[in-house]
Amino acid sequence: YGLEGRRPAAASFELLAGVPTDLNRMLVAGTIDFGPISSIAYARNHSLLLLSRRLSISARGAVDSIQLVCRRPIETIGTIALTPQSATSVVLLKTLLRLRYGRDVDYSELRGSPEEELERCDAVLLIGDQGLEAMYFPLEGTIRYDLGVMWHDWTGLPMVYAVWAARADFLRRRPDDLLAVEDELAQAMDYSRERAAEVVESARGRYRFGRSCLTRYFRVLHYGFEEEYQAGLQRFYELAHEAGELPEIPALRFIDEFASGGGYNHMSGGEA
Repeated sequence: YGLEGRRPAAASFELLAGVPTDLNRMLVAGTIDFGPISSIAYARNHSLLLLSRRLSISARGAVDSIQLVCRRPIETIGTIALTPQSATSVVLLKTLLRLRYGRDVDYSELRGSPEEELERCDAVLLIGDQGLEAMYFPLEGTIRYDLGVMWHDWTGLPMVYAVWAARADFLRRRPDDLLAVEDELAQAMDYSRERAAEVVESARGRYRFGRSCLTRYFRVLHYGFEEEYQAGLQRFYELAHEAGELPEIPALRFIDEFASGGGYNHMSGGEA
């Protein structure tokens, strides 16, 4: 919304849309140079990428749009259908279940509707519109768990679901362009925050949710990446590694550090 409203005259970038897992693959493949990706995708490809210190998609507590919908209490579930659209949410859920609840369950990919999947599985993991629908239009006889609440209750930290990352080779080739785009995005974020009511009205024309739902949703999301959120992300990586979901704990490497002469680490191939 902020980019559309500000209409930056000097913009020299093209915007491409995609679900989180698509954007992960596009950045790793070099189809895009800078964009929002799942925080777990950064961890798996950190040798290729650099983080924006100014931008993220995070929440402290409830996130609303990431829901585990169960037919029975979470302590007793044995099978879960997972959304294919969000790698971070999947790793977060597996980490919570393994380390907080001490459970190893059977996972499959979500293919049908939530109602259909709950006929064969004890639970389904839903994100985005489906997650919000599970919150505001709950299925009869189900129990709903907000993964953001579960994470915050366990760690006391905010959860970072997505980061803005650039390819390190793009910074090397076009440092001024990358810094300009990062600054434009940060200004667009501020622009949107100052016009929250307008953002809600714009979203109402695209989604089935009411004003109060969207107002709450945009309020619980956080788009900066301050030190507290960096600490939350680092803790997520540590626990995901402990749960066996990451082969190593990545360092947080930032665009501004490398742009000011921090140098470049060896870059190798990665995975989405």
